[in-house]
Amino acid sequence: MNMPVAVRYDFDGHGYLYMDAGSGSDWASRVKDCEFLYTHPMRELTESEILEVWKENYGDVNIINFARAILKHQEVSKNE
Repeated sequence: MNMPVAVRYDFDGHGYLYMDAGSGSDWASRVKDCEFLYTHPMRELTESEILEVWKENYGDVNIINFARAILKHQEVSKNE
């Protein structure tokens, strides 16, 4: 079962207010009339699907390029 990652509440005709774990450990119980939001579950890729995506974007599989792509992705994710 997925756990909620945020809540939205108090629609004012223009938008909602949002709250998540950054608001404290009791964030999910602070607002009584709210809508819980969930992440979309990720599906597992098969090895052939991973290789197909890799070849479409980077050409032949090369372990050095693969490692560089992972490191680059981690760096981008860290800065977001």
